[in-house]
Amino acid sequence: MVRDKIQIVLVTYNRIEYLRRTLNHIFDANSPIKDCDITILDNASTDGSSELIQEYANTYHNVKHIRRSINIGGNANIVRAFEYGAACGKEYVWVLCDDDKYDFSSWSQVEKEIENKTDIICVSNYLVPVDKFEKFSYQLFQLTFVPGALYRTELITDSVLICMYDAISTMFTQSCIPISAYNKNKTIKILPAEIVHNGQMYDDRCLDVSYNRGAEDFVLERKKYISWVIGYCNVLTLLNDMHLRKECLEVAISSPLITYGWSWFFHTQLAPLLFSVNKRSYFFEVFKNLKTKWQILFILSVVFSPIIVIYNEPNHIFFKFFGFIKLKIKK
Repeated sequence: MVRDKIQIVLVTYNRIEYLRRTLNHIFDANSPIKDCDITILDNASTDGSSELIQEYANTYHNVKHIRRSINIGGNANIVRAFEYGAACGKEYVWVLCDDDKYDFSSWSQVEKEIENKTDIICVSNYLVPVDKFEKFSYQLFQLTFVPGALYRTELITDSVLICMYDAISTMFTQSCIPISAYNKNKTIKILPAEIVHNGQMYDDRCLDVSYNRGAEDFVLERKKYISWVIGYCNVLTLLNDMHLRKECLEVAISSPLITYGWSWFFHTQLAPLLFSVNKRSYFFEVFKNLKTKWQILFILSVVFSPIIVIYNEPNHIFFKFFGFIKLKIKK
């Protein structure tokens, strides 16, 4: 049943150590997805990943290896993965990354939701409090994780795919799908026991900016000023419900898992935009969708930024006074 209904597309680029771990999970003897059609989109890897993938393709008849001749960037490769999956003729597409960990012990829950024809089956829940499972603002936050859900392929329409291509520079191409689904009253289910967990939560070495955003030496001016908050907020404009946009942004910026903190966002991202006409549209999209308390905090932050900068990290808060005096406080 799984083999006939799910198309798996794995995106990878130059992370052979993590790719090998992911492939071991997928092709473990007890893996319920090892017999599914699996296509690996190799973004012109040069570290031996291509050779490793080809070994699997030679061993398993259900593995297809597509190696690009040039690197098109991580987000573009993700959009291509959803495009490929949508055209495969299967009911569901599951786009996987190369650095995550899997636990298939509760896979029967996925099969149940497939039988129920659930539109979006969220198989990762580490960002969502259990008591918030039914709130779309929390669901959408969890669905920013690319491998976090299986999607019915019929959700990836022409208009959705076009938006995904337009959203490449926002870093949240995948969020276009659940937003469109919500606008159309489609069903979203977050499973209580997660199947896949973000590899970055296990090993900081997985944090690779070039993988997420592509080459950094030749970048559009507007892309240089796109932080995750600005990108997320711009994708949220696809939501028809203006009040819900604010709620979704509130959930994201209030998350204790966001280790960079508001100060980084204010001082390195939004403050420069305030005085730059050609980027102002990005700034106002964020500002108008902030709740009042965050608008006030932003204004105060800009006013006092020459004097004090605050960095919020999981276990500590750092204060920097006048650019050079530092104070570290344990939470």
